[in-house]
Amino acid sequence: MSSVALPPLPAGLEYCVVARRNDSLGRRPRWQVFGALAAVSLALAAVFAVVGAWPVLPYSVLEIVVLGCAFYYVERRAEDWERLTIAGDRVVVEQAAGGKRQRHEFNRYWLRVEVDPARFGRSPQVMLRSGHDAWVFGSALPVAERLAVAQELRRLTGAR
Repeated sequence: MSSVALPPLPAGLEYCVVARRNDSLGRRPRWQVFGALAAVSLALAAVFAVVGAWPVLPYSVLEIVVLGCAFYYVERRAEDWERLTIAGDRVVVEQAAGGKRQRHEFNRYWLRVEVDPARFGRSPQVMLRSGHDAWVFGSALPVAERLAVAQELRRLTGAR
């Protein structure tokens, strides 16, 4: 389970949605799985090298490096979250992605909630717009939940 704490909620909270990526394995077990996979791969490569098929060894090392990069990428993304809160006349959107935090406030009554339709290779996106400001929300949510959040936001903000 992740130990990252979200910032405190604002007073007068009317609506809140938190979106997090699924981190079912956790940090320590994830690296234990990586270690086990790397050990098996190196052991097999060493057996092949001893038998005389030494070219297998560099490919095994390359495989472990690529796998390590993939596990590191998953590790960095496991702590990502998004939160949208409505309190009074403010809609506050906060995001932590890749170790960086961003926060943006919209006026509740000026907010437009738009759903950009699905395109080839991309699912529909919920766009929050106000004037020249725009924010994509809910990338960690499944499509059905993302669309349900958009519908609820339209209802709460009076957006068309």
